[in-house]
Amino acid sequence: MSRKLMDDKNRWRNKVVAFRCSPEESEEIDRRVRLCGARTKQDYILESLLHQRVTAVGNPRMLTQFRAQLNEIMDELRRVDKADEIPEELFTPVRTMLEILESFERSDSE
Repeated sequence: MSRKLMDDKNRWRNKVVAFRCSPEESEEIDRRVRLCGARTKQDYILESLLHQRVTAVGNPRMLTQFRAQLNEIMDELRRVDKADEIPEELFTPVRTMLEILESFERSDSE
């Protein structure tokens, strides 16, 4: 059995919340966790659910994930001959990265 942990407000985290998702949804969640620089998937999901927003943490790992994701997108775009052949799923990580970059812009102006 795993060790019981307290959160940053000294509360026990002993409730389990689980949900089902498709493999594609799971992959998208994992991608968003990596791109936002969250420490854990739990941190990402709690922040997203409780605050209806996710605060991106700029760090070297986040930049590495951005670079890797952009390289995957570039590889896919090189493979495509016509714009109408671009798979819709390719736009999801682009939207995610734009949302993250926009959140940095908003935090800079506040």
